[in-house]
Amino acid sequence: MEERNSFQYRKCIVTLVLLGINVLVYLCCIYAERVMYHDKTLAEEIYNIGSMNAERVMSNGEYYRFITSMFMHGSISHIVSNMIFLVALGEMLERVIGHVRFVLLYFLSGIGGGIFSMINVVLSQDFYTAIGASGAIFGLIGAMLVLVIIHDGHYEGISIKRMIFAVVYMVYSGMQSEGIDNAAHFGGLVFGVLIMTAMYVIDSGRLRLQGRK
Repeated sequence: MEERNSFQYRKCIVTLVLLGINVLVYLCCIYAERVMYHDKTLAEEIYNIGSMNAERVMSNGEYYRFITSMFMHGSISHIVSNMIFLVALGEMLERVIGHVRFVLLYFLSGIGGGIFSMINVVLSQDFYTAIGASGAIFGLIGAMLVLVIIHDGHYEGISIKRMIFAVVYMVYSGMQSEGIDNAAHFGGLVFGVLIMTAMYVIDSGRLRLQGRK
């Protein structure tokens, strides 16, 4: 049993690493709330530097915020909900598409969420800062939706109806809540669907080429 569990952990090592980084950053920010930095807490300074800020990205070229904001969370409920989805979806997706592709899926979805968030800021002129892994998480949801569809509507106990219900419910919940960056959620979802679809098309083409040889 121990050997089998160890094998399963190795299959989702990237998921576990991402989980660890998110939790570690959150714990560091909690500790930083007790430390004063000039006239504010160190945590406030960290969030100010690392959050997704469209105005600073465009004016100062601080593109690193697309990445740093993905690992920052504002509350225990925020990080717990995101990490539950990360573990649940990451374990399945990483096992299916592999470590490297899972890394690409996660980060590109998160960046896609940041891009949509920035576009929303420009169009609405409502300048705000955003943090959280939700864009990347919605990318995993979009990827899982594609995975279920290409497996005839059912994959490892997950049906297409359940996936569609989950997507609609999460989008609706986000729209009904204040302080939620729905643009990032939608962007992550779109990128997740596109990336997983591209992976499927590439693999299908590769298999067809191999079949002709």
